[in-house]
Amino acid sequence: MNKFSLGLLGFGVVLGAGTLYLQHESIAELRGELAAMRTEVQQLAQQREAARREEARAAALAAVAPENPRTDADRAELAKLRDEVNALQKNTQELNRVAQAATQAARGESPIAVALTPVGELKSAGRATVKAALETVLAAATSGDVDTLTGSILLSPGAQAKAAEWFAGLTDATRAQYGSPEKVVALMLARDAAGITGIQVLGQRDLSADTVGVRVRLADEQGKTKEQGLAFQQTPDGMKALIPDATVEKYAKQLAGAGGGK
Repeated sequence: MNKFSLGLLGFGVVLGAGTLYLQHESIAELRGELAAMRTEVQQLAQQREAARREEARAAALAAVAPENPRTDADRAELAKLRDEVNALQKNTQELNRVAQAATQAARGESPIAVALTPVGELKSAGRATVKAALETVLAAATSGDVDTLTGSILLSPGAQAKAAEWFAGLTDATRAQYGSPEKVVALMLARDAAGITGIQVLGQRDLSADTVGVRVRLADEQGKTKEQGLAFQQTPDGMKALIPDATVEKYAKQLAGAGGGK
């Protein structure tokens, strides 16, 4: 695994609370939905074929029928059948599109075309909205702006407790240098994001009353892409990237392995 792959993995774990967004539907549920869609598509196709046959029969009858009062009624019935065929065709096409999108989702793929924004175009946009907070976090992370990044992240309650514990175990010099667990996390987050060259927002979903999950596509210098789930929570200071317990545990182990403890 190359350095960028490791970085993307770390970046995804740091904001791993957003995986609730990616895992909202289980694979089993998606497979069930796909099976139901396929059945419905088949039924619609059968109905469309039956309607076409009936339309052809009506047209043949109308072509040879003598002019009489029933001709107008036959024409009206023929027009109705044509409308039904067109409606069935549209429904089938839409169901096929939805089924294809669901298949891609089950494979962990996105049906959205690649349209990346270079990280150089990102800027600090504040935290008033999820979109602004996301851009601020990614701009700070990819540019190494640790101070802005520190103010843009929020440790979960469990992460705060774990962070306080391992931060107390760091050397006096390290604690004096960084001042808070959040700044250490921000520094390591910036390190993980160093290889990102482009981003694309794929969508977002409310996870709770004050938390929003965002799905993004990240690209490296070789043009390879990877999709990640991020989470942002509303705070008195605006939307902030939510850092889960697992991230603190991961970074604590890395710091311990690097000799950051006492």
